Amino acid sequence: MRGALAYEWMRLRTIRSTFWLIGLSLVFQFLMTMLIASQLPESGPLSGGDDPITQLVTVGAASGFAPLFLAYILGIVGVFSMGHEYRHGMIRATLTAIPSRSAVFGAKLVTTGVVAAGAAIGCVAVSMLSAAIFGVGMPTLGGLARLTLGVVIFTVLFSWSGFAYSAIIRNQTAAVALLMLVPSVVETIIRAVVVAIKAASGDPTGGGGLVTILKYLPYDAGGQMYTRQSINDLLQFLGYVPFGAVGGGIVFAVFVGLLLTGAYALFLRRDA
Repeated sequence: MRGALAYEWMRLRTIRSTFWLIGLSLVFQFLMTMLIASQLPESGPLSGGDDPITQLVTVGAASGFAPLFLAYILGIVGVFSMGHEYRHGMIRATLTAIPSRSAVFGAKLVTTGVVAAGAAIGCVAVSMLSAAIFGVGMPTLGGLARLTLGVVIFTVLFSWSGFAYSAIIRNQTAAVALLMLVPSVVETIIRAVVVAIKAASGDPTGGGGLVTILKYLPYDAGGQMYTRQSINDLLQFLGYVPFGAVGGGIVFAVFVGLLLTGAYALFLRRDA
């Protein structure tokens, strides 16, 4: 495993896309947080406490009306971790150098997680810098810790889902498409269909029923780890009550775990 980690770490350091994606996430975070921080009011609910930093760190995703762009950018690191191997025909060379497929898979998983977590923490630091520059009220230590933990865990899991898609379908372009579309389009379509059916039912405001499915949309559930207000709160009149941060995180982790299990099983059985 040690050799596999060293090999994968060297591979990541010699691929330009790794640095481009990390740099893009940090630059995007800096520009957006500076813009947001400059517009935050000097008084009112967003003038101090935990809410302003939550909006800065998530670039508005905490409101539930925008995706966590940081996760989308770093998720591509996960896709490329396995996707580059198949796109450039390097998987045979990798498995020749390290015959243990379990070690190769595990090393890619670990390094992808470390890169995603490190970049996410860097983005939180950039957000704090923007807050300091514009005099935004600092959050409580506990609030900042919970937000950082939620953002980091979500970003790592998001990146691992990209890694799993790439390992399962062995096509880098298709894996990127899945990573972008499943959270933003597929889950939105499912939500719209369920809401339409529920609204047309005989008991549209009753709890349970088909609307329970919405609690288990994995990316949306995972977003509860950093979301303060969610667009899903508007659906509570239909009897929908989302999971909290812990419950949503568990749903997302189980989903990603199943993806990774399937990817690992296929990686062990398939020809290179």
